[in-house]
Amino acid sequence: MLSVKKAIIFCGMPGSGKSIGATVAKDLGIPVYVMGDIVREEATRQQLQYTPQTIGKVMIELRQQLGPAIIAQRVIEKLGNETESNVVIDGARSEIEVETFQEAIDQVQVVAVHAAPHIRFERLRLRGREDDAFTQDVFHDRDNRELNVGLGRIIAQADIMIVNEGEFEELKTKVHRIITNEFHLDSSSEA
Repeated sequence: MLSVKKAIIFCGMPGSGKSIGATVAKDLGIPVYVMGDIVREEATRQQLQYTPQTIGKVMIELRQQLGPAIIAQRVIEKLGNETESNVVIDGARSEIEVETFQEAIDQVQVVAVHAAPHIRFERLRLRGREDDAFTQDVFHDRDNRELNVGLGRIIAQADIMIVNEGEFEELKTKVHRIITNEFHLDSSSEA
């Protein structure tokens, strides 16, 4: 039986700003589990370089070989060691993953972060992480891969939608408000 009783799951297309949920949660002392870390751990295990293509390939292969819920299941395994009752999960990509979390955790709230493609592309270009897209073709391929896994459906069905096309501090404030409200924290906590 998990100690975790409530999870907020942040989802969104690459570059949308969904990882701000993890940043704000960490600032508030809430444990964070990043689903992409499971994929990167597998890529490391296979001694693969972190590129958009290899990370995407590993993400798809894991789901094809071990089932569409495997990444959520691996996160839930990690949650077995968690002592806190509230957690933030960054990066669900399908209804099956959300349903897997709902089966294991009493309350699950899905928060989708949305931004227009041209804004997301520029953010990824500036972020410069090894597995980020640097060309329009790679960017579109990555978007299509994410959508093919099922990300569009959970964004469309999210409990809360945030449009992130403004300043970073504006998004941070919105996310802080959502996390403090959902976890019933003191709203004066600093983000």
